[in-house]
Amino acid sequence: MLRTFSRRSAAAVAIGSGATAVYAYSDSGFRRQCKFWITVGPTAAHYVACSMMHKKSDAAARSQEFAKLHKKYAPVSLDLILSLRGLYIKFGQAAASSPFVPDAYRTQFKQLESDVPSEDFESIKKVIEEELGPMDRLFAHFSPAACGAASTGQAHVAKLHTGEDVVVKVQYPDAAAIFSADMQCLRALIRLANPEALPAFSEFEAQLALELDYRQELRNLDAIFGAVMPRYADRVAVPVTHHHLCSKRVLTMQYLPGPKLEGAMRAKMAALGINLDASEKMKDWLVRLDAESKVAAEAEAVVDQSLASRLGRFASHLVGVNTAVWLVDTALTLWGTTLWGTRVGASGGDGPESHQALRTTLTTLLEVHGFEMFIFGTFNADPHPGNLIAMEDGRVGLIDYGQCKRLDLAPRRAIADLMIKIADDAPAAEVAAAFRRVGVRTEKGGDEFLSKMARLMFGRVDLEMMDPAWHRSLHKLDKITHYPPELLMVHRVALILRGLSVALRQNLSIAEAWRPHAAACLRVAEGEQPAPETTGVRAPS
Repeated sequence: MLRTFSRRSAAAVAIGSGATAVYAYSDSGFRRQCKFWITVGPTAAHYVACSMMHKKSDAAARSQEFAKLHKKYAPVSLDLILSLRGLYIKFGQAAASSPFVPDAYRTQFKQLESDVPSEDFESIKKVIEEELGPMDRLFAHFSPAACGAASTGQAHVAKLHTGEDVVVKVQYPDAAAIFSADMQCLRALIRLANPEALPAFSEFEAQLALELDYRQELRNLDAIFGAVMPRYADRVAVPVTHHHLCSKRVLTMQYLPGPKLEGAMRAKMAALGINLDASEKMKDWLVRLDAESKVAAEAEAVVDQSLASRLGRFASHLVGVNTAVWLVDTALTLWGTTLWGTRVGASGGDGPESHQALRTTLTTLLEVHGFEMFIFGTFNADPHPGNLIAMEDGRVGLIDYGQCKRLDLAPRRAIADLMIKIADDAPAAEVAAAFRRVGVRTEKGGDEFLSKMARLMFGRVDLEMMDPAWHRSLHKLDKITHYPPELLMVHRVALILRGLSVALRQNLSIAEAWRPHAAACLRVAEGEQPAPETTGVRAPS
């Protein structure tokens, strides 16, 4: 396998070298492809050379050498993504949320969740007026500075003539043109590195293509609003749309005030002197998790805020946010307040009152997406931290519904059964059988490989999973030959939400969080209970 990949990497180097020669004589799409391969080709070759050179080295030595490469190429990769933008932003965002991507890359790519360069205002204005007419007739005020930028477009805050604040999402003028070129590059890279992943990539490509028509996102927003808000309006907010100000390339919706969720959580901890970025690496954190209960007991005697701050710093150093939130909030509760600024026993307030606020917020996100997936049958497949708003009233704002996936009943039932088996820690044979019913196929069909892979994807992050040797031994057992497209986006949501949980030092099991809705899905499918009403809103096809 390594020899095969080495040959492919050599081809990538040749592509990169040849691309340099023709770069100046090509159209914009091909120029993007050339720029991609000029950087990626030599980078891939360096990683392969390092792997071959240190093939017989011990694990520590190999990790040290690869860490050097990560440190060298993570900034290079970020520069390439920011230069090309487009779909590379989307892949960078996904990598930033994955606990299994090297730290150097995740650190660099974090800025892609909220700090992406925007297009000049005149280009955006031209798109709006081509789609909807003169801007002064549409809006009383329109901020020329983008409030957010993503892979295919950017957003601006505006005010309607009625006085209502809205967010206007506008597609880049060349978004559709560069989509094809970017997909050709990414498809070629996957063909070189891992051809078996091409079917899954095709599903991802089809899903991403939906983002080029904002009318589809409009339908998604309306459907999700009708399904989610009647049940979760006290915990989350989905923006209301303005149909007369929407088109294929423009989407206007309610403005949800507040900072990005992860940043808000980190800011609250930083105010108490807790630096999450300086806390332990994930592997060390998992090693120390068992010490939480012992350390937590020390909080009982804490009664003043200055000590709470010192205790918080100590807890963060020891095990990260999971313990820090518990200790600090317990201390402040004894003092008569909470981490979120609301006095115990007081009415109202700006946020959750419990010391479990952090865990509750993450649990809410998992619960809402589980409901969308297993009960409503249509879910947002892109809930990365940049799409989550910490609203002033304590709710979480859910924005960006360009990537919604519809699950028919048959695959929904199969995936629900898989979640239940993982959550209940069923025997390997039962988990493997459930994974097969979803549609996963391997060369050997062994239970051990399938069971471990399923738990890796949807269970808790165990310490052994952070060991590269564990992954190497896992992939020696068997090899996936077919990955059902229905599972691709479900797994993507799991990766993103687990990445957010891990970033905030909350080791939550996706399967356990989704189990109640998965069980309800099976009961509805078997006629044991009626399907929940969704206010008459039909899921988009």
